[in-house]
Amino acid sequence: MTDKEKELEEAIEEEAKEEGTEETSGETVEEKDELQEANDKYMRLAAEYQNFRKRTETEKQSIAVYANERIAKDLLNVVDSFERAISAESADEGFKNGVVLIYKQLMTVLGNFGVEAIESEGKEFDPNFHHAVLSEEAEGVEAGMVLMEMQKGYLLRDRVIRPAMVKVSV
Repeated sequence: MTDKEKELEEAIEEEAKEEGTEETSGETVEEKDELQEANDKYMRLAAEYQNFRKRTETEKQSIAVYANERIAKDLLNVVDSFERAISAESADEGFKNGVVLIYKQLMTVLGNFGVEAIESEGKEFDPNFHHAVLSEEAEGVEAGMVLMEMQKGYLLRDRVIRPAMVKVSV
């Protein structure tokens, strides 16, 4: 190729580039708008998907943590029976000691799963943790204090699975 042919070819390429941008300059704005709109849709979809993943992961963790709630509630009746058996008068101390050991073992197992008793006596009444069954005036005790626990309440991690039944001062 000669120098003139090269120059001519370069000039044609430059002219084609200029014409191409002029012809498509109107389309380029529309294409940019479409591209921006598609990008916005993509970003919203990606954000929605990310939120869905986070929500699903939170639900999975919650299910794993609270999956044992039903069985824990049912076992609380067994715990109550053990507590009544321990507080009952018994002539056979060996039998009573065996019941106490089984009770402690059961409470350890429940504790390993996140079940713990709600401390009530001498505390301020909290309707989130206590169920007031009786009220009584008591001298020297300010109103709204728990006087007596009639049935223990229990938490599973941070959730109340059974509120404590209490007598409250008025």
